[in-house]
Amino acid sequence: MHFPSCSLPELLFARQLPSKVAMIDEAREVTYAQLATEVSYVAAALIERGIEPGDVVALRLPNSIDYTVAFHGALTCGAIVTPVATYATAADVQAQLTLTHSKLIIDPATIAELRSFPHRWSGAYPSAESVACLPMSSGTTGLPKAVQLTHANLVSNTVQFSKVVPVDAGDVCLAVLPFTHIYGLTALMNTPLLLDATVIAQSFAVDSFLAAHERHGVTVTFIAPPLARLLATHPAVEHTNFSRLRTIVSGAAALHPEVGAAAERRVGAKIYQGYGMSEASPVTHIAQLPDTPIDSIGSPLPATEVRLVDPVTRRDVDKHDARAEGELWIRGPQVMLGYLHNPQATTESIVEGGWLRTGDLARRDGDNFYIVDRLKDLILSHGFQVSPVKLEKILLGCPGVADCAVVRGYAANGEERPVAVVVGTASEQEIMEYMAERVNRYERIREVRYVSEIPRSAAGKTLRRVLAEEFR
Repeated sequence: MHFPSCSLPELLFARQLPSKVAMIDEAREVTYAQLATEVSYVAAALIERGIEPGDVVALRLPNSIDYTVAFHGALTCGAIVTPVATYATAADVQAQLTLTHSKLIIDPATIAELRSFPHRWSGAYPSAESVACLPMSSGTTGLPKAVQLTHANLVSNTVQFSKVVPVDAGDVCLAVLPFTHIYGLTALMNTPLLLDATVIAQSFAVDSFLAAHERHGVTVTFIAPPLARLLATHPAVEHTNFSRLRTIVSGAAALHPEVGAAAERRVGAKIYQGYGMSEASPVTHIAQLPDTPIDSIGSPLPATEVRLVDPVTRRDVDKHDARAEGELWIRGPQVMLGYLHNPQATTESIVEGGWLRTGDLARRDGDNFYIVDRLKDLILSHGFQVSPVKLEKILLGCPGVADCAVVRGYAANGEERPVAVVVGTASEQEIMEYMAERVNRYERIREVRYVSEIPRSAAGKTLRRVLAEEFR
């Protein structure tokens, strides 16, 4: 597969642009030509402020046209963008700025000044090999790391994803997941723009999320699992017109199949689940056929190689055995350059031959792949490996359980055991009896803790480490 050797803004804007609306946010709308012009103004304004190629610019804005303009304006002039979550604490922001040596932070006040600069940018685009973006890894298994993604990485993944995602120029795509997350950046912002679609960019709130489908005639919605649960259960969904919606793309975390199926029934649209990670720009897999099972992440993107490797023997598992599980390894043009200032973590993640270790245990059945669990989350109970995700899927079916997580606990003798953390009214005895009827003896829940809410990242991933530390 051929990938253009160019920068990301060059891919999107240095071409014959369609005469149509590119983006709509809560304040305004812009055509493709207007968007490209504003990007040029911001690039010129940043140079005027002393930003040089290779400088890092931190970007802390909500989903909006301004975010797109600031991101591509910075990239156009050769700067490197590190996206900062709008919900991040002051300590986390400072740690990110320090780690990345950011020279400037663009916030709502700053972008208003930059966008009003009266001159266009004129110069050479950065090279494809230069670093474009420094997203932070999730930090769900340790301190966050800055992921070095080059223009070539982002161009490749945008093109790869554009070949298989069910989006075309006639689509209206709703983007409420944060552009500050790499999934939002590549899947919700850049890929629809490459495909000449119209992007509705807004921050998430239940009422505005649902209303946007009616107001804008949304045809494609990008979600994470918490939004699938909303579509499956929220009473306001029954009173929302989803008549134009045909496709839902779910990513960022594992989608529970029963939740996904319920969401499909209520809104009348097909859910396509995908998979990726910041270190892969981020997309590596997506369901590419309407009959792909809803709990499958589908098949690899074009030009993406995949292995399932036994974490003990480092040998590939039998690809013809649908029960064989191994760590998912990825190789392709979207794989990161490495972690910033962290060569040890880089060599642990990218191993011989350029393979990226995802840390996820997976299996395959024909062309379809399935994520089993995080390797580091597996519980060793009575000598057997127990998957928290498997137990959570079963436990969610228990009457009186509204939400749950399964974490590693310890018996008095120090042996690991599964502990259920539950939101709901089911008693400990009811939960234990329900699970005992449905799982192996070594998988049985040995303790139940109750909380008001399961902590999750912005992407919808369960923060097991936080729960484990709470109950230690």
